[in-house]
Amino acid sequence: MPTRFRSALLWLAPVLLASPIVAAALQTTPAANVTAPTVTLPTLKFTTPNAARGAQISANCAGCHGVGGVSKDEAVPSLAGQVASFTRQQLVTFKAKLLPDPTMQNIAGRLTDQDMADIAAHFATLTPGPAWKGADAAVRAQGAALYAKGDPARNLIACSVCHGADGRGNDALVMPSIANLAPAYAEGKLAEYRETVPYAYPSPQAMHAAAQGLTDEELTALAAYVSSLK
Repeated sequence: MPTRFRSALLWLAPVLLASPIVAAALQTTPAANVTAPTVTLPTLKFTTPNAARGAQISANCAGCHGVGGVSKDEAVPSLAGQVASFTRQQLVTFKAKLLPDPTMQNIAGRLTDQDMADIAAHFATLTPGPAWKGADAAVRAQGAALYAKGDPARNLIACSVCHGADGRGNDALVMPSIANLAPAYAEGKLAEYRETVPYAYPSPQAMHAAAQGLTDEELTALAAYVSSLK
């Protein structure tokens, strides 16, 4: 039965905007900082995903993303346990050249819709790796508090609102798992969202609003905490 992931994405904006903290953050975000390109992603068409076929197609992914989808490189995200809908979204976005990575653009450009669905299904079956080590316990504790509660006084949204208490995301809402992200990668992405509104779908303001009020210290703390989730 053909599956269309764009319809699931369209549910995300109302869910985010239903939160009073999210709404307040969006209202206080300067308009000049929340402009993002208007894009329409192709609608993927595929039959029931085959995770075993996806494992075969994605065998070479281990060269960058690690064996079993568990990255050992702090600059490269792990794929193990990522929700399938988000992996599909990322692959089609790379294929459309909306994300600036020539290597991934080239790889995704050779994939069919079914290939993307099968690869996504494969990585969704894998278990995230062990916690990244090295972060100070107090730093992680600071990140844990921000992750779970945010800071309503500053209109900082709790990450758990969208990504879940365990960081495993929500496949139905195309909400990515952020568990076990390498600390350097996680901090870099948060900084990117804080400073700019890159391609984001369906609500360009969402991650920008979530990260905009974070200090450098808080970015580091959140990244340290996220890296410990597994």
